[in-house]
Amino acid sequence: MLNAITFNPKTEGVTFKTTNKNCGLLLETTKEVKIMPMPKRKPNYNPASTMQELLTAVCDYYGDPVDDREPESPDHVSLHDVAEKFGITVMKARKILITGGLYSTTISRRVQALHAEGKTTEEIMKLTGLRRASINSYESYKNIIYSLPEISIKAERQKQYRVRRRNKTRTDEEKEGKLWQELIYLQGCLFTTSKGLDFTYKVCGGEMFVDRNEKSITRATVMKAYRKVVELRGDVKGPKVLGTFGASYLYPIFVKMGLIRSAGA
Repeated sequence: MLNAITFNPKTEGVTFKTTNKNCGLLLETTKEVKIMPMPKRKPNYNPASTMQELLTAVCDYYGDPVDDREPESPDHVSLHDVAEKFGITVMKARKILITGGLYSTTISRRVQALHAEGKTTEEIMKLTGLRRASINSYESYKNIIYSLPEISIKAERQKQYRVRRRNKTRTDEEKEGKLWQELIYLQGCLFTTSKGLDFTYKVCGGEMFVDRNEKSITRATVMKAYRKVVELRGDVKGPKVLGTFGASYLYPIFVKMGLIRSAGA
C-alpha cells in the first residue's frame, strides 16, 4: 500500500514509501528513484551570441543611420520593413537599431535624456504620455555594451559631419545642453586616441563605457571636460589639458564633434 511520496533535495530523487501487512505485522519499505534532468533541446544555444547575430543582421539590413533632424531618403528601409524581414515587432526593431546607433528621433532622444537624468520609468510615462512598453523600446539594450555591430566608414563620417554642422550654429551653452545627446548619437563610431589606439564607446544611463577601459566615464566628468574646452575657447593642445579622467578618449571625440579646433599632440 503506497502511503507517501517525498522529494529528497540532496539526492534529487523521489522516495516512494510503502507499508505492507504480513502475518499481522506492518513492514515498512522504502524505495528511492532518482529523477534525471531533462536534456536541453538546444544544447548549443547561446542567448547572448544569438542576440548579437540579430543585431548585426538588422543593422546591416537597415543601412545608413536615420536622424529626424536630417532629411531622410524616401527609399530608406522603414521600421515596418525591418520587422517584417526578421519576424519581430516594430518596437523590438526600433530598440535594436537604437542599440546599434542607427535610429534617433525627438522621442527617443527625450526618453534617453530623461533616463540619463535618473528618472524612473513611471516618471517618464507621466512626462511623455508613453506606455511602459514604448519607453522600453526607445532605450538601448543594457546587456549589450561593447558588442555593437560595425558601422560603415561612410555612415560614421556622415554622423560626425552632422554633429559638427549642428555645433557650428550653437552657442557654448547650447552645445553643453546638447552634448550628452550627441554623444548618444555617436556611440558605436570608431575613434582614435592621440597614441593611435582605436576605440568605441556605449552610453548607458549617465555613463560612457569605452571598450578599452573597464571603468566608465560619468556624465559629470564629460561636462567638466567640455567646460575646460570652453575656457580655452576650443584651442586645446592635447588630452592632458582637459585634466579629467578619460581625457585620452574624450579629446578625440570632442575633435570629431567640432568642439576642439586644434588637434595638437
